[in-house]
Amino acid sequence: MAIALTLMGRAALFRDGTQIKLEPRVMAVLIRLALDLGSSVRLEDLTREAMIGPATAGTRPRKVPRESRVPVYQCVSTLRAALDPGRPGDASVLLVRDPGRNSGYRLELPPDAIDLVRFERLVAEGMENSPLRTALMLRQALDLWRGRPLIDVEHLAWAQPRIAALTAAWDDARRRLLELYAALGHPGQALKLGCALLSDHPGDTVLRERVDGLATQIRQTPAISHPTGWSGGRLTLHVGDLFDQDDTHLVIGFSDTFETNTKDDFLVARRSVQGQFLHRLYAGDHRALDRDLRRALDGRPYTSETRATKRHGKLRRYPIGTVAVIPHSGRRLFAVAYSGVNEHGVHATSTLPLLREALNRLWAEVREKAQHRPVSIAVVGSGLARIRDVDHMALITLIAETFMSAQPSGRITDELRIMVHPANVPALDLPAVDDALAAIIAHYSA
Repeated sequence: MAIALTLMGRAALFRDGTQIKLEPRVMAVLIRLALDLGSSVRLEDLTREAMIGPATAGTRPRKVPRESRVPVYQCVSTLRAALDPGRPGDASVLLVRDPGRNSGYRLELPPDAIDLVRFERLVAEGMENSPLRTALMLRQALDLWRGRPLIDVEHLAWAQPRIAALTAAWDDARRRLLELYAALGHPGQALKLGCALLSDHPGDTVLRERVDGLATQIRQTPAISHPTGWSGGRLTLHVGDLFDQDDTHLVIGFSDTFETNTKDDFLVARRSVQGQFLHRLYAGDHRALDRDLRRALDGRPYTSETRATKRHGKLRRYPIGTVAVIPHSGRRLFAVAYSGVNEHGVHATSTLPLLREALNRLWAEVREKAQHRPVSIAVVGSGLARIRDVDHMALITLIAETFMSAQPSGRITDELRIMVHPANVPALDLPAVDDALAAIIAHYSA
């Protein structure tokens, strides 16, 4: 029989994987016993701390009235039935009574059966190991944090010092892991942690400088870089923001209607690459962007719809792979249609074959109009593009494959810069990406 007790968030008791429902006062007794795991908690303390409300909790009257102990006995009986149903009453080996003048009860569970105890052990043991081992243990500890710990008893005075200690340990563990990630060569993971810490401590100027320094480091240093074998060209992968790449042309993914309106996040989500494009390069003026798109798309084939067949948004649909090339501040913006919107004009979807077709047509336009200058592209097809069951690794390799396969027709650009947002780096196996890009380049160069 396996028992698990989760206290890092809303408390829950599980026996053999099945949750056992407990009323609040029973759970309060269990939590109080769990915080002194393996040690006896005096009956008077259990009565005073778990049974008495927050107004008087923490006070110490000379003696708890005998009749006030009855609810504790009832809770103990319920807990024994939940924890140790095969051994009722005093036969229980998981909830043991310690007799004597200062009689009490003792919870006997393996320490790792309680997530809070496991968290504290991982954080403490992480102080005594190698950097790599410490990073692993701190990561495991932080994965146990599911919200405010001991939330069920946070109003009780006896729980508050432990809550404060846990919160301080969580904060310290994140700061230590940030520095370990930076030292071990994972600035993207360090930056993600730093941003989370900064949201909790907005006035910490030292932390803000550290986060800004990590962001600058990521922008300036490619995570992966390979020569393509074509006239000194390179294929690189950077961790950072697509719109911070001021020295390159940009590729922006669009739907087949080239929709631009982000009002109320209805037609275009403001947080999408398409939405950021509008707000960061056009200051949110979708009419100005529409004018530039119309000029760039002039003469391109399209089909027209009516409000009977498409409820919202623009009525012109362009073939997948249509590229609108927009001059902007001394560089070119390559807006490529790689997804199709539904009949409501709201949801855009795509597939790997459609994305491959769009990229193949994109590289032809880039070769003709980029003048060999570097080009930056986000991991198109991820996030709101809704290509199902396809991860970043597959999308990055598809971008690289289509780019390299187009090279024999003539050099495309001095550098293709694939941009990965820092938030997506922890889920990405960069060494595996490095190997995959090297293999793609070797295949097509040969």
